Amino acid sequence: MLGMTLANALTTLRGLLAVPTVIAVLGGHWQAALILFLVALATDILDGWVARKGHQVTIVGQLLDPLVDKAFYLALFSALAVVGRIPYFGLGLFAFPQLGLAVGALVLWQRRQEFVAEWPGKAAAGLTALAAGLLLLSPRTIGVFWGAVGGQFIAGVYYLIRRTTTRTPAEVPPRTPSMPR
Repeated sequence: MLGMTLANALTTLRGLLAVPTVIAVLGGHWQAALILFLVALATDILDGWVARKGHQVTIVGQLLDPLVDKAFYLALFSALAVVGRIPYFGLGLFAFPQLGLAVGALVLWQRRQEFVAEWPGKAAAGLTALAAGLLLLSPRTIGVFWGAVGGQFIAGVYYLIRRTTTRTPAEVPPRTPSMPR
């Protein structure tokens, strides 16, 4: 972990926590799964705060954080589908915008452009965390999962529209004297 920031270490820990969380779900150890999930959620909250307050924002962290989030929730919801808490088609509906956003983030990273989280994405992430936590408590909370799926689609459409209609400063042509103000 030479040269790794604390923020990136927290993100990495969250990714690693997916494995025991999934094992706990598959084994029916709901309390352990919930505790592991809450620890992972705490790392998600802390890594961004540590990065900003500790001046540890890195390009790697900007890419790693959303990808680890997506991988963690895809792993958790996959396990929940295997044990019957969510339907497989629901997992597919959840995965579709997640994979699209992950590919989009990778493309932007390759082009050295930022992918900044905005309110629809943050709201969808919050709803997703709520759904995951509630599903670990009870299968009767499936309605919140469907809300999270809808939130992910709305966020995905928002980011797609925003990215295709908003130009970055590098994409804006320079002003010439003949251009109107």
